[in-house]
Amino acid sequence: MAEYNNSGLSFVPSEISFSDYLDYWLKEYCQINLKEGTCEGYEKKINNHIRPALGKYRLKTLTPAILQQFINEKFNQGYSRNTLIDLKSLLSGSLSYATDTAKFIKTNPIHGVKIPSPRAKAQTPTRKKVREIVTPDQWRTIIQRFPYGHSCYIPLLLAYRCGLRLGEAFAIDIKRDIDLEKGTLAVNQQVQWLNGHWTFTEPKYDSFRVIKLDRHMLAELIKVIDRQERAEVFYAEYYTHLYENSQRQIVTEQEEGCREIHMLSVRENGTYVQPRVMAHCGRVIHYELGFKNYDYHSLRHTHATMLIERGAYLKDVQDRLGHKDMRVTLEIYTHLTEKMQNQSIDILNDISLNGICTPSLMQTGTQTPESIMNSIELYPEINPQKPSIHAGSEALVPELRVQICTPPENLGYKMGTKGSILSFESDFESKKRAAR
Repeated sequence: MAEYNNSGLSFVPSEISFSDYLDYWLKEYCQINLKEGTCEGYEKKINNHIRPALGKYRLKTLTPAILQQFINEKFNQGYSRNTLIDLKSLLSGSLSYATDTAKFIKTNPIHGVKIPSPRAKAQTPTRKKVREIVTPDQWRTIIQRFPYGHSCYIPLLLAYRCGLRLGEAFAIDIKRDIDLEKGTLAVNQQVQWLNGHWTFTEPKYDSFRVIKLDRHMLAELIKVIDRQERAEVFYAEYYTHLYENSQRQIVTEQEEGCREIHMLSVRENGTYVQPRVMAHCGRVIHYELGFKNYDYHSLRHTHATMLIERGAYLKDVQDRLGHKDMRVTLEIYTHLTEKMQNQSIDILNDISLNGICTPSLMQTGTQTPESIMNSIELYPEINPQKPSIHAGSEALVPELRVQICTPPENLGYKMGTKGSILSFESDFESKKRAAR
């Protein structure tokens, strides 16, 4: 009877280790029912946290006490409450499959396991990163270092002025997602590195949305799109066209089932600018500009803070950033700035001792995000710099006004110039050959 019940399995359920069971669960459930990106996220958490601590146990020997000890240890190591919730949810999902579907064990040992109270103090200070606002002076310095024409320029603006996530900023299709007449930007997808290709997936939390663009951002997009159209004409048959294949991967060869895409983040010769370029950008900002706590998400954090402190409706901020519920907006982005603190004091100063408050104080939720961003200048008092030969250079191909290619030493990747830059006097054919 035992042989009959276990037919089709290459292991004895009662003897399988938890490590081997997790591999079984990833294959039999996750890879079939979940998105590829979600599976990779689960596998990363399993390999980094769960397998090293719990993989040695047999599945049937796991108890609530063992799992509670695991959660407590992670708490005392300084992991955030959100990380603990994620780990417990992963354990709950995998062990529920073992009890309810696979019938490998009779009871779920995760039942009764608790996340430590928010009031509890860990032995190690929290690892949770405190998001810092990018100040106007810091933003001015950053945008001077990565000016118009640079590969990082538009992604920086999309986070700072639109609140886009990194994967969303590099997934914008000019013809599909941007409506210049209406002044809107649609977030329909994100890109992730899956199976050796940059691949389109749904936005995080399925946060499909349409963002109204401020006049400064709209003007920059018009400039960039116009430059790309000129570059495509200039490079002609040497221009790199991009396609989306049936697996939603970004490819350069048109195959059956492919459709042409027109990505916003491309170099002048049409090659795709990958999200990894922002890792270089971050290193420059950390070590050259000296902003040690910066990361790309800081710009998204700053965007939300600018809107909130200027009186935007919280619901509008939530929708613009694509948060799954209002609590996320309130928990992450109600960062007190000096301006907010001063506003609070001004409100209290205007309340008399008898409790009467003047109507002028009621300022919260009075402006739309796009009207607020319209009032924030794109280039706050930027001093002109001497032009240099890089993607932000003012040196242009005569008449066509297409910028010359970026040399490989500038950003750590080749752009077809073979390490040298041809003079303006060089004939177009030799310039095209160098750009292949």
